[in-house]
Amino acid sequence: MFDTDAALDKAVRLFWQRGYEATSMADLVAETGVAAASLYAAFGNKAGLFAAVIERYAATFSVHLYAPINDPALSTYEAVKGLLERAASSFSEPGTPAGCFMYSAAAAVSPASAAIECLLRDKRLAAEALLIERLQRGAAQGELAANTDPAVLGKFINTVMEGMSVQARDGATIDELLSIAKMALDRWPAAI
Repeated sequence: MFDTDAALDKAVRLFWQRGYEATSMADLVAETGVAAASLYAAFGNKAGLFAAVIERYAATFSVHLYAPINDPALSTYEAVKGLLERAASSFSEPGTPAGCFMYSAAAAVSPASAAIECLLRDKRLAAEALLIERLQRGAAQGELAANTDPAVLGKFINTVMEGMSVQARDGATIDELLSIAKMALDRWPAAI
């Protein structure tokens, strides 16, 4: 038997660095220290392991990243500011691969791995829906300009985060990512 969470944490980092297709089972065995037979017994195949990795990332990194969106004590603006600031910090954090796993992994999936892309897309869309729900609540409470479409604003913020992820993978510093977040927030549609 092996420590599933520890193995998944190592697999998250490996898939995050290399992507789904460039990571072999041999790489996963070497990184996790778990025998191939044990990985196959636990997850079925590489796709099953990757699905578990997505869930592990969602339960750890994503929970931390999206915590401000779920904090009812914050205004909608403060929640989005916290999300973008955490994105800047998380995407450039030393000791983890640059960028966001959910965005980075999707960029390296071929059409032959459509089921993997579907898993990633579903998680990204669920995160976007959570953001849009928060923006809708803010609009209903009068925190946004009356002509603001929360769905469009949510997609805009999500697009900014995707761009920040790419910038981080290309070497952007936390200060540069925070400047991007600030520029996006400077366009906040505040209620008058």
